[in-house]
Amino acid sequence: MNDQQTSMEELDTDVLLELILQGYDAAHLAKLPELHRLARKIEAVHRANPEVPKGITLAIKKMEHSLTDHIERENAYVLKRMEHDQPPRPDTPIAQMNEEHSFLKEQLNSLRRMTCNYRAPDSACRSWQRFYRELKALDFSLSEQIYLERDVLFPRFQF
Repeated sequence: MNDQQTSMEELDTDVLLELILQGYDAAHLAKLPELHRLARKIEAVHRANPEVPKGITLAIKKMEHSLTDHIERENAYVLKRMEHDQPPRPDTPIAQMNEEHSFLKEQLNSLRRMTCNYRAPDSACRSWQRFYRELKALDFSLSEQIYLERDVLFPRFQF
């Protein structure tokens, strides 16, 4: 009996694509509206608290917009073209996707700075603490996805 598991880096391309589309993309698209509602609530309820990161609601909304647009473009013009290990067409915008990944990483870095690396202050209510926990989990998951795409999947198709 073989108890060894395949690492994500060794996954078959179609399995990796399914993980990205159903595991990461779907989860991120579902989580961002909830994070936006929590951010709006925290900024409204705790607006007098100087420890509330000013502009966090707008930053989350921008992240949601950027990520939604990126996922739509990436799925339509890159990932679908990689199914069954098909060689990508010359116009497959892998470089553009990597530029967008860099922009998303900058947005995550900004969120980390705004939230003191997702450390809620002692005065934070449960919603605020939950918001930071879920934002940190999104950061980890999105960073992992970017790694899988940029460093594992895309190199399989670059010449």
